[in-house]
Amino acid sequence: MFFPMKLIIKGPLGDFIQLFPWTILFSLASSLIYAMLVIPALEIKFIPTATAQRKPNLFERGQAYFFNLIQDGYEKLQNTCFRHPVITITVGVASTLLGIVMFLQLNIQMMPMAERDCFAIEIRLPEGSDISETKVVSDSLQNLLLQDKRIKSVTAFIGEPAPRFHITYAPSMPANNLAQLIVNTQSVDATEELLPLLDKKYSYYFPKAHIRLRQLDYQAVTNPIEIHVLGDDDKKIAEIADKIKSYMLTLNNELRWVHSSNDEYCPSVNINLKPEESARLGISQSFLALNLAGTFNGLPLSSIWEDDIKIPINLYYADFNADSSYNNIGNQLIPTAIPNTWVPLRQVADASPEWHSSQIIRRFDRNCITVSADMKFWKPQTKSIKKIKQYIKNNIEIPDGVEIKFGGLDTLNKAVIPQILASFIAAVFVLFFFMLLYFKKADISILTIAASSLCLFGAFFGEWLFGLDFGMTSVLGVVSLIGIIVRNGIIMYEFAEELRVQKRFSAKEAAMEAGSRRMRPIFLTSATTALGVLPMIISRNPLWMPMGVVICFGVVLSLVIVLSVMPVTYWQIYKHQDLQIQAMPLTDEQETM
Repeated sequence: MFFPMKLIIKGPLGDFIQLFPWTILFSLASSLIYAMLVIPALEIKFIPTATAQRKPNLFERGQAYFFNLIQDGYEKLQNTCFRHPVITITVGVASTLLGIVMFLQLNIQMMPMAERDCFAIEIRLPEGSDISETKVVSDSLQNLLLQDKRIKSVTAFIGEPAPRFHITYAPSMPANNLAQLIVNTQSVDATEELLPLLDKKYSYYFPKAHIRLRQLDYQAVTNPIEIHVLGDDDKKIAEIADKIKSYMLTLNNELRWVHSSNDEYCPSVNINLKPEESARLGISQSFLALNLAGTFNGLPLSSIWEDDIKIPINLYYADFNADSSYNNIGNQLIPTAIPNTWVPLRQVADASPEWHSSQIIRRFDRNCITVSADMKFWKPQTKSIKKIKQYIKNNIEIPDGVEIKFGGLDTLNKAVIPQILASFIAAVFVLFFFMLLYFKKADISILTIAASSLCLFGAFFGEWLFGLDFGMTSVLGVVSLIGIIVRNGIIMYEFAEELRVQKRFSAKEAAMEAGSRRMRPIFLTSATTALGVLPMIISRNPLWMPMGVVICFGVVLSLVIVLSVMPVTYWQIYKHQDLQIQAMPLTDEQETM
């Protein structure tokens, strides 16, 4: 059931489930070997032979009373269901439809936050800031953080990226205006306590810096909410991006660090060549750009190595530094095509100051402004992105040549949901294939697979009750749950087929007898399965708790529906074959039974 997922699901989620099918296979194979080789020996050794003289002890009497009570209750329920087959089947279909409706109300987030005793802080100063300014902010923030006893240590990376210490944490590119801090705390609980407090206190504590606190998660996105405004007219896309950003700022109970790639501007100089003079001196646009780049940014000459560290050697123009004024640019000497002839820049070009966006981004071969935001801690992304989409649809008129695309978790979920759906279909097909090999009948195989949908209500009700998001481990739980319900169907329908075909019971008699006789093993296996996943629920681990909830509630709440609907459905499908079965001649094996 799980092996098709290895081939279908790609990316980080695919990496996450790579070993899961092998784990399940090893566990099932081990339990099968144990059941075949060890349990029979234990039964012989520890279960005494029943004799007329031996009286049951108190525990055995209590056990018998409990199961007899359940058996009597079930038989009363079964009789009622068989008297009203249409209502019974309608209840089963309604429970499945209600489960689907509940699923549509759930928030979808494929991977949750990670429980770690550490978190990351990213410090961002305005573009063009000197690394010394970044160091001052970083050092000050470190000193403030270390005053809290819940924080063990702080490691800073100033102007350079932090190492990839978490699978989905992508370090920033090196820049003088950026710093990254790795903060180690006393415990996971301390991390969860500190994050909202520090975010509220320090996000805008420093006048020229923004402090971004990042709780580690399993999502391979930079920001959970990203809206890309694309177009060729920079003015139009800037207007649209500003409207979206303004609305997102009103969602201050859900979003934090709302920003766009067009927020920061940096000073620049616009240089336009004088056509006649530049042509006479043989100076082209590309030649001038290359020369000025070398002058202001330095020319790489060589490199030296200290152990494994490469140190570049660049040549810089001494007359220009950080304190140079705009007027000095026109005096810069430019080489010409005439040998040994240099002229000042103002002779061949007009220079004028201007401001432009510090980032020039292109996506899908078009200019792009990205509006991004982080979520408030433990807030679901799906609700916020729905509000933003609704606002754009109702309040923003998108002009010709402008397009809006959504990124972040929205794109990630849309990319992986078709893969998960395909994996789910493949798992059901694998189940159907083995059912067909076992029963050698397509109709009863389809009936068993269809009956597995009765578990959906319990699974999604549990997720809703605990307020959980539907994620990757929820998918694994649903697939496991379907396998459990199919197993229950095999237990019941195999016995019903034996009674109907081999012993010539009517379909109704076979269904009732199979339900009555197979109720106890189905109840016991379902109960032990539900109890087995309780530690996953009690631990409240955000990664594995959804899987435990899906299996536990799916098994428990579907138990009554499965035991009542499945026998009635079997009867309704095969009751028309009673006369045909009765008319068939008995085989030698049947005559001896």
